[in-house]
Amino acid sequence: MNTAAWTSLFDRFERELAGIDEGDASWHPPAEPMPEEFADRARTLLLRQQERIAEIRGQQDAIAHQLVALRRVPDAASDSPAYLDVAG
Repeated sequence: MNTAAWTSLFDRFERELAGIDEGDASWHPPAEPMPEEFADRARTLLLRQQERIAEIRGQQDAIAHQLVALRRVPDAASDSPAYLDVAG
């Protein structure tokens, strides 16, 4: 069985997770079924991808919180002093 296609795909996923490869976002699984010898590597990649997804969701939440705080800032044209409550 030719494992080169699966090796190449998993190498690509690992580079993307490491932030090294940000090329073409589209990909297609190899035509042949994944060989059993790649099962551990696939599980490891899946766990790393799930961790990265959780990190990105945390970043999205932080950005959303910052946007809410920015929306509380009064318009610069206001003549009255402005205080920003970042804790509440």
